[in-house]
Amino acid sequence: MSKLSLVSSAPSLLPDAVSPGRLVGRLLVAAALCLGSLCPAHAQKATESLVYSFAGTTDSQVPAASLIQAGDGQLYGTTIGNFFTDYGSVYKLGLNGAYTTVYKFGGITDSATPFAPLYQAADGNLYSTTYGNLLFGTDGTVFSITPAGKLTTLYSFTGATDGANPEGGLVQLSDGTFFGATPNAATGYGTLFQIGTAKPLTTLISFNKFNGAGAIAAPVEGTDGNFYGVSGVGGASGFGSIYQLTPSGTLTPIYNFTGLGDGASPFGPLIEGPDGNFYGATGANGTVKGADKNGTIFRITTAGVLTTLHVMNPATDGSSPLALFLGGDGFLYGNTTSGGANSDGTIFRVSLTGTFTKLYDFATGDATAPQMGLVQASDGTFWGSGSSGAANSLGGVFKLTLSPAPPAPVTLTASASTISLGDPVTLTWTVTNAFSNTMRRCNASISPAPASAAGWSGTQPGKFDSTTNLWSGSTTITPAYPGVYTYGLTCGGTESTTATITVGNAAALTITTQSPLSTAYIGVPYAQTIGVSGGVQPYTFAVTVGSLPAGLALNPTTGAITGTPTLTDSSDFTVKVTDSDAAGASSATANLSIAVLQPLKLVTSSLPDGRLGVAYSQQLTASGGTAPYRYTLSPGSALPAGLTLSSGGLISGIPTAAATSNFAVLVSDSGSQSISANLTLTIDPLITTTGKLTLTPAAISVGGTTTASLTITAPAGSPAMTGTVQFTQNGQPIGSPVALTNGTASLTTPAFTTTGTVAVTAFYSGDANFLALGYPSANLTVSVAAQPALVIAPAVATVATGADVSVTATLANFASGAAVTMACSHLPTDVTCSFSNVTTTSATITIHTSTTSAALAPEPRTATSELMLCALPGVILLGLAGRRRRRSLHRLLMLSVVTLIGLSIAGCGSHTTIDHAGTGTSAITVTATAGAQTASAQLSLVVHN
Repeated sequence: MSKLSLVSSAPSLLPDAVSPGRLVGRLLVAAALCLGSLCPAHAQKATESLVYSFAGTTDSQVPAASLIQAGDGQLYGTTIGNFFTDYGSVYKLGLNGAYTTVYKFGGITDSATPFAPLYQAADGNLYSTTYGNLLFGTDGTVFSITPAGKLTTLYSFTGATDGANPEGGLVQLSDGTFFGATPNAATGYGTLFQIGTAKPLTTLISFNKFNGAGAIAAPVEGTDGNFYGVSGVGGASGFGSIYQLTPSGTLTPIYNFTGLGDGASPFGPLIEGPDGNFYGATGANGTVKGADKNGTIFRITTAGVLTTLHVMNPATDGSSPLALFLGGDGFLYGNTTSGGANSDGTIFRVSLTGTFTKLYDFATGDATAPQMGLVQASDGTFWGSGSSGAANSLGGVFKLTLSPAPPAPVTLTASASTISLGDPVTLTWTVTNAFSNTMRRCNASISPAPASAAGWSGTQPGKFDSTTNLWSGSTTITPAYPGVYTYGLTCGGTESTTATITVGNAAALTITTQSPLSTAYIGVPYAQTIGVSGGVQPYTFAVTVGSLPAGLALNPTTGAITGTPTLTDSSDFTVKVTDSDAAGASSATANLSIAVLQPLKLVTSSLPDGRLGVAYSQQLTASGGTAPYRYTLSPGSALPAGLTLSSGGLISGIPTAAATSNFAVLVSDSGSQSISANLTLTIDPLITTTGKLTLTPAAISVGGTTTASLTITAPAGSPAMTGTVQFTQNGQPIGSPVALTNGTASLTTPAFTTTGTVAVTAFYSGDANFLALGYPSANLTVSVAAQPALVIAPAVATVATGADVSVTATLANFASGAAVTMACSHLPTDVTCSFSNVTTTSATITIHTSTTSAALAPEPRTATSELMLCALPGVILLGLAGRRRRRSLHRLLMLSVVTLIGLSIAGCGSHTTIDHAGTGTSAITVTATAGAQTASAQLSLVVHN
């Protein structure tokens, strides 16, 4: 873009793009035209007001920069002068139009031609740059100036690698230093530099024709921590670019204008919007020509995606927009250097989505050809400057008033507009357009500046609310001097608001703290501040009579009594406070006392376990402090389910769940002390046991009994077990429940009358600590009793007359431990038997024979006579059979034979066969008897000579 095209109204001086190097020459021609009264006059719009017209000889001329509103509520700007007798100036203008020249440049030691806008920094001073003096060959400076007009040159450019001819302003960083740019350098492409009041200038970037040639404005610090700026020429196509600079110093072009519909020659600084994107304007078209195209409004993402929101139509919209301002209503505001209905420029508004509205056409008599953008003041009006036109054709300052007025971007309110000296007041602020880190840098100022800033100075911290899109903050201050003060807050170095507070004389100095002070406790840190009202801060405190309790001390500056008491005590003392009223210090005294007691303590440090379902009761106890005590659960704490804590400290109830609970008990005494102590209470579940059921014996005969015994085993450390055991057989109770003794219960069953398998079980009733359980059953076998039996071996005993022979008797199925008796029967004459080693399972039988025996039987019979005797029943039977019919004779004969055989075996078979010499064989019956049990067996005895 061209400075000349922005000043002159001549069509031949309005090309689409002019390099920064040709800017000054164009501007000289424009200044000469205006000095020769060749600048035409234009009509004035109704919503636009010409506030001030520059006269040239008395106040300078050709304002080229945007205005700023400083923290004193005044608008500040610069003029470039005419390069000959006027080398530019810094001026201020009240919202009421009152004009003051703050500083006039001399053109030599202080340089000349300040094109750039000012920036109010954290120290309250204004910072900017000068272009330099073409007549003397200087290359510009960086300077600071106080609102009162004291100028300090911070750096003079050499035109070498440090750059030359800065035309844009500065941006302050969080460390207090500034970023700025130069469009020219020894390489011809300009620089990006950093400088501070105590930091020498450092060239950060030397631009080339591809990465940012012709940069004018300083980059803006985005909320992502990177910096974003524009270059007017250069880039890949030579139509300008948008670059990103990281905090580490890496510069990357993120967009190169092509001049093919996206515009060309961006000039002003970028603006970050609420969406995190940046907005800006281009002043020309590049290669695209046409009566309906002259500059654009664009949006670009941090990733470099550019969207053209609006293409300027010179006839209706105006031509060459340079800089934008985000108003308090969320719209972008700007002006054009030319075009519009009168070809003198326009004022417009654009929404963030691209809706364009022309607000005003500059006309004859207005301050026309504005070089930069607008600023919105604290009353909601928009202000700017025109480099030509106005009453003297030398430029002027205008404002645009919208009805209804949009909200101001920055608001500052005080909790009170009139206070007494020494009283605190709270300042609260909001910012509606603080979407970049640059705009969130809000600096405090006071006018007139008192000797003490009273807490209102430097950058004020704030926070961003993403719901309301507001940057806000507050601070409480205490003015130290009476008077009327304007407290200002300037954000982004350009937009401000103020709050006026009248500080009256101080009220009477009074100590507000009453006696006694809060109770202190041994070993517990203590802190209480003596309250004071009235007077003038700061105060001085002292104990003038008596002394504080051992371990405590009074801070003479803050009035805080702090320390850790070491002895119980009750101390009376007098405190004196003196204020700092410059007109004459005043003082006040108060008689106070502090009691020191033993600290409140919860004596109960642990609680016994409870048992699920069992009533629980435990009393908490405390000591120290002032009784009586009150016990409550701390917020968020809970006792085990089913238990409650009384105000007297009793934990009681019936637990309904087994668990371990950690809780805090708040103990308060009757004074002012409270403590919180942590306790743990475990509710144990009922203990689960194991048990073994045994039957002795496990097998019995019908009519017998058994002993059922249950032995229960509990985990180690369990309490003593009580309760009863119910035994059952096949599910039916066996007698009454048996009391458990030392973990064992036994029961002798009644006699079992039927055979089979019986399932015997045991069920434990449980008690307060143990769970009721049934245990695995045991099976009892009931069977028919086995018959006693007796077996003799050998079954045939052979012995000589007069000798003895022994055989063994084996007993079976006799009751164990029973007394067994043995006997022999059917013994031959002179034969005896005896028994030894008799048990329920065996015995020894000894047969004795006599040598004097004449015969083994008293009546020897022949075999024939015995046979006949034995056959007699058969003969009788045959006789009876003859009386039956003959057809049955055969069957009767067969029956007789069988009968004879049976009789021979049964009756006649047990016999003694002897001879007349005393030898022979006999059958002896041996019987074993044990109570009701008996068994017998035969022994065949053979006696020989």
